[in-house]
Amino acid sequence: MARNSAVAEAIYRRHIRLYRYLNDAWIFTALLRPELKTRGDKLRSSKSKAKKPYPVPKRKGTVTSRRRDEDIGLIFYAQHERGVFETNIVSMVSRVEAFIQECMAIAASAFPAKLSVLADKSGIPLDLFLEHEDREDVISRFVALKSEGLMFGKPSEYLDKAAKVLSIELEPETVRAFVEIKASRDIIIHNSGLINKLYVEKAGDKSRGDAGEELVIDDAYFRHVIVTLKALAGAIQSKTEAVYK
Repeated sequence: MARNSAVAEAIYRRHIRLYRYLNDAWIFTALLRPELKTRGDKLRSSKSKAKKPYPVPKRKGTVTSRRRDEDIGLIFYAQHERGVFETNIVSMVSRVEAFIQECMAIAASAFPAKLSVLADKSGIPLDLFLEHEDREDVISRFVALKSEGLMFGKPSEYLDKAAKVLSIELEPETVRAFVEIKASRDIIIHNSGLINKLYVEKAGDKSRGDAGEELVIDDAYFRHVIVTLKALAGAIQSKTEAVYK
């Protein structure tokens, strides 16, 4: 019972931390966007043709990059329209994946038999035992290595493995919504926001466009992402609490 309680408590603490992070991302973005628009509008309407100096980093020290007010205004405009959403989505997906990894490590540390869900026929590499003296460190590193490998595969399979390690079941609709968000995140990072065939394949019936179109990343979608990530994390927390209470 003590181990069960410790697992539930540890996952709860991490869930609260993640929940606050997601809420902070929404609050920060909601407060920042009007400022970006105001500043962008002002700069874009500037009549000045002068190219002002802006220091930018290089390997040693800085170098000057010159921009007109209108150019800088376009940067602010791009961030208001899309950029701030994209940056947060990439970060939030990573934080949720880290949360899932932590939950698996917590459960596996308390109940090492659960490692069989992640382990292949070779078991835990000897190198991990040589590098880490503490058993929990070995387990955490092993879970992290396996999770990193799973992330190169389908998110649905990753979540299925995580659910099995945690002895819970996740709602299929929440899983499908997360899969689409992960596919959108990949398009943001790897294809400059343009939908490709791989996105359509990954997102399935949740696909939000056709190949060649720009993927919509706006206020409504950003809200959907936060709601979905909170629902996924909340389900993991509540369901594990029911199992490990």
